[in-house]
Parts: sequence; structure tokens; C-alpha cells
Amino acid sequence: MPCQAHLGEVSTFKPEFDRRAVTVIAVSFAEPAKLAYYQEQHRWPFKLLADPERNAYDTFNLKRLSWFRVFSPATLALYFKLWRRGMKQEPYGGEDIHQSGGDFLLDREGNILFAHRSQEPGDRPAPTRLLEEIDRVLSPRGAAPIVR
Repeated sequence: MPCQAHLGEVSTFKPEFDRRAVTVIAVSFAEPAKLAYYQEQHRWPFKLLADPERNAYDTFNLKRLSWFRVFSPATLALYFKLWRRGMKQEPYGGEDIHQSGGDFLLDREGNILFAHRSQEPGDRPAPTRLLEEIDRVLSPRGAAPIVR
């Protein structure tokens, strides 16, 4: 659920990403059919890529989280906050709750310009932080980074 909440937050800033000519791509380890279901339910305004073999997770050095990290007080507080806002828990589809996520800015050549590797499920940079990093790394040569 925190990943879905993060995608929702990022989607509200899509005009700001568009204004900076940045493409937002979300990568998930969910199977393609499950990812299509999530997209149908949420209609996020960016491309979703399925990576059930977790090649991107390995490439970006995203680790598995311990039980303590997955169910930390901060994570449980986030779940409660999202629940109070009306966000519903999706039916459990067998996803690995221990897999950490992350947010990355890449240039067109695939170089990492910014990396945030989540230390627990709710540990995500705010969309405004991503936009600040984009503004920081945009170069005069016009290489628009990609937000993942």
C-alpha cells in the first residue's frame, strides 16, 4: 500500500514532471497481469513496467527488508494514516512485502543522477524532493532525466 500511495502522490505532480520534460516510469516486481489490474484500478498517468525477475531491483541494489523494517512503528503509523484517509488495502496478490523500493533519476545514457533506496515501506521521497533533484541535475546540454 505505501508504494501505491507514493505512485498516487507522484501522479498529482505529473504536470510538473511534464513541464521539465521528465518521463516517469514505475517498475514493479508484480506479474504483468497483477500490474495491469493495479493500473486499471488506479489509472496512474505514467508507464508501468513489470519486472517479476527483479532485474532492475538487483541493478539498483534494492535489498529485502527485515520483518522489523516491514512492520516498524513508522510503517504501521503510515498504514493507519492511509487507512484513515480512506485508502483501501488491495487484495494480497502474493507480492513480496520484504522487497524494498526506491526512486531514481537517470539521464538518457542510464547514469544514476539521484538515488533514494527505501529503508522501510513508507520511506519515499516526496514528489517535491524529486522535483528539486530534477531541477538540480538538469543540465544546459538538455539531457532530461528519467524518474523511476
